Amino acid sequence: MQDVVKENVKRQQSTKRQRRRKRRRRAYLVLVILLVCGIGLALSMTLFFNVTGITVVNETDTPDEEIVALSGIQYRDNLVRLDTKAAEREITEGIAYAENVTVKKKFPSTVEITVHKAKPVANISQSYGYLLVSGSNRVLEELHGGPRPDLIVITGYNPAQGTIGMYLQSEDEKRDNVLKTLTAAVEECNNEQIKSIDMTDQSDIIVQFGENFVFRMGSSADAVYKLRLAAKTIEKLNPDKKYRLTMVGNNQISVLPQES
Repeated sequence: MQDVVKENVKRQQSTKRQRRRKRRRRAYLVLVILLVCGIGLALSMTLFFNVTGITVVNETDTPDEEIVALSGIQYRDNLVRLDTKAAEREITEGIAYAENVTVKKKFPSTVEITVHKAKPVANISQSYGYLLVSGSNRVLEELHGGPRPDLIVITGYNPAQGTIGMYLQSEDEKRDNVLKTLTAAVEECNNEQIKSIDMTDQSDIIVQFGENFVFRMGSSADAVYKLRLAAKTIEKLNPDKKYRLTMVGNNQISVLPQES
């Protein structure tokens, strides 16, 4: 019986030693992996992945060199540490017509900057003239000699702030949202007959189609649908007569000759 007890003790001690060895080996492997990763990260942020080339895809009139300068990116900058969002923000803020700016890292050593040109969609009437804005309501230009003739004129917005390169801002946040909805709808519909929009009364927005058709669309809700429905209705009317169109419910338009 004593021999059996001794044998069991020896086996238990041997098993414990093996477990300790395994734990030590695992700890050693983890330490080695962490050390290698640390060295790799340090090298990638110092010696490796440094910028040697910058490509620019540019739709604006701003020179490529100016765009690179605005980005703040320089040759020999490290790609790993490069803040692409900050670079995009600087370019967007520095160029009024820059819209949808993207800065991408192309490992191992290249940066690609893409700058899309903003598309003017409307003239915003204000006290000293007009503001030319994009679909995102960003101010592209100040127009003192009159509105741009190929774009719609929007009245009744009354901007509190309208600096070139900044986004329009009104004292009424709801009015900002209505304007964004309308400009986006006009851009999507791409209907040359839409000449002006009066948003003075946000619940009774008035749209002028050509010279002879006045459309009272109600609120800006479902603006794209309402504008397209009005356009289809106008196609069936006499283009030489004047009409007043009024949105009735969700899917009907009342049509009356303007004389009545």
